[in-house]
Amino acid sequence: MKFAVPKGAFPKTAPSGSAPTLTRQSSGFDQFYAALRGSEGHSVLDLAGASQANITFVTEAGHRISSDDIVGAMLQAFGGDFAENQKTEAKAARFLEQTLTFPAESFDGALVWDALQFLAPPLIERTVERLLRLMRPGGLILAFFNANEKIKEIPLYSYRIQGAKTLLQIPRGAPQRVQNFNNRSIERLFDSASSVKFFLTRDNLREVLVRR
Repeated sequence: MKFAVPKGAFPKTAPSGSAPTLTRQSSGFDQFYAALRGSEGHSVLDLAGASQANITFVTEAGHRISSDDIVGAMLQAFGGDFAENQKTEAKAARFLEQTLTFPAESFDGALVWDALQFLAPPLIERTVERLLRLMRPGGLILAFFNANEKIKEIPLYSYRIQGAKTLLQIPRGAPQRVQNFNNRSIERLFDSASSVKFFLTRDNLREVLVRR
């Protein structure tokens, strides 16, 4: 599903066209992908919206991929005062109506990327609950959380898969931080999952692999 981004919904990190595309090595994605290797026919959900690079990588590995632009849904529902608008029940309901609308236990894996960190309580808990329902038993969720608690605006990226360990990060803006996430708060967020694994990185991006 595609969404038109309201003008000014997210402040830019740099003038248009000047923000660099970054390449990063991801241990979290490497382990996510390793769980899919050795068999074919798995179903993967990509919450960064439709991406030809991601579609090609997943389908060439013998799996199916579905896309949902969760950030686009956020922008449509909460554009303007992004954090404050999430407290409005009508806006929160609109967001939930537009995203994660697949049947229960539809997927073996979900690439959430960095989207969850832009949702405030209690909406983030409702979103995670719905996300976990979409996963089959043993299914994996890969999510990223910015670990730098000193910054007020968190860089937002679109993620493009380049290889089993390599991702491209394409800047998409810098929303205002809605809350801080540490290991304990993330564990509480996924309290109903069977396991939560963290990966240390050097770029303040906490990678988390969740198994339903």
